[in-house]
Amino acid sequence: MNAVSSSPSSSPRENSVADALGLWEPKRTLTLEAARRHTQRIQLLRKILMGLAGLLVLFLIFQFVGSGTNTFNDPNPTESVKMVNPRYSGRTSDGLPFYLTADTATRTMEKRSEVALIKPVLEFIRAEEAASSFVLAKTGTYDDMDKILNLRSDVNLETDDGYICDTVHARIFARDKRIEGDEPISCVGSFGTVNGRAYEINDNYTQFVFKDGMDAIIKQDPAQKKGTADGGSSDGAPSEFAFGGDGPINITAERAIYVGGKTELFDNVVVVQDGATLYSDKMDIFRREATSSADGSLQLGEVNKIIATDNFRYKTAENDVTGNRGVYERDKNLITVTGDVLVKQPGGNTAKTDKLTFNTITETIRFSGDCQGRECGSGGRTRVVLQNGN
Repeated sequence: MNAVSSSPSSSPRENSVADALGLWEPKRTLTLEAARRHTQRIQLLRKILMGLAGLLVLFLIFQFVGSGTNTFNDPNPTESVKMVNPRYSGRTSDGLPFYLTADTATRTMEKRSEVALIKPVLEFIRAEEAASSFVLAKTGTYDDMDKILNLRSDVNLETDDGYICDTVHARIFARDKRIEGDEPISCVGSFGTVNGRAYEINDNYTQFVFKDGMDAIIKQDPAQKKGTADGGSSDGAPSEFAFGGDGPINITAERAIYVGGKTELFDNVVVVQDGATLYSDKMDIFRREATSSADGSLQLGEVNKIIATDNFRYKTAENDVTGNRGVYERDKNLITVTGDVLVKQPGGNTAKTDKLTFNTITETIRFSGDCQGRECGSGGRTRVVLQNGN
C-alpha cells in the first residue's frame, strides 16, 4: 500500500499566491520611495514659490520707493478739497456782515487755512443802512482764519456811494474794512478820475490813498460851478482857481490822500487849469460837500479853497509868482502869497515883497509889507494892475 507523502509540495495555486505575495513587497517599497520623492518635490516647489513671492514683494517695494515722487501724476498734486459755489461769511470789526462767494474754491495741503478761488465776489456793507458794495475778480485766495482776501486779475470795486475802481491786485482785510494793492489802479467817483501806481483804501473805505506817483482830473459840473442850483452866484466869483476858466483841473503828485472833500497832495505837486499852473511840495485842495437827498451819500462840488506850501509857484503866460505859501479862497476871490514873494512878468517887470494878494475878478495885484521894485510905488505899498491877457 503506498503511503501518501506529507511533505509540503507547492501546488500551482500556492505558487501563484506566493509569487503574488513575493512581488507585492517590492512594489510597496517602490511606492513609498516615490511618495518621499513626491513630498520632496512639493517642498522644493513650495520653497521656490515662496522665494519667488518674496522676490516679487521686494520688486514691488522697490518700484514704489523708486517712483514715489511720480505716483500721483495729477495736475494739482496738492489738491485736498474742491468745492463748487462756496459761500463764506463773517463780520467786520464794527459788526457789519460780509459775504464771499465764488465759482469754485480749492483748499490745498500746503496752506490749509487758505482756499484758491475762481471768480470770487465779495459783498460788504460800508455803514449801517447803506446799500451793498461789491468787489469782483477772476482769481484770488481767501484766508478764512484772518479774513483776508487776496485778489488777482481784473479786480473791480464798486461802492454804494458811487466809486468804481479797476486794478489787477487787491488785498482786502474784510474784518478791518480796508484794501491795499501794489499794482496800478484807476478810480472814478465824485473826486474825479484818479490813477495811481499803488494804493490803499482805509478808514471804512472812505480814505483813498494813491502812492508811488499819481495823476487826476477833476471835471466840475457846470450847474454846480457857481455854487447854486441855477448856476448863479451872489458874489459873482468863479469856482475855478484858474480865475475865470471852466476847463478840467489836472493834477500830478507823488502821493495823494482823498477824504471826503479834502485832497492832500505831496511831493512834486503840479495842478493845471486853463493855462494857470500851481506848483508846490505840499498842497491841500478843498471842495464843497453836500449830502445826497436820494441815498445820503457824499456829493462833492467845486474847488473852493487851495492851500499850497513849500516851494509855492503860480504861473501863467503873463505872471510868474513864487513864495513860501499860497492860498486860493473862492469866496473872497483872492489868491494870497506870503514869504519871500517874487513876481516876474515877461516884459521884465519884477517885484519882491512879504505878501501879495491877487483878485481873481478884477485881475489886480496888491503888495503888502516891504516891497522892492519899480511897481511897488512910494512907501512900498501900492495897488498894481497886472493884466493876465484875458
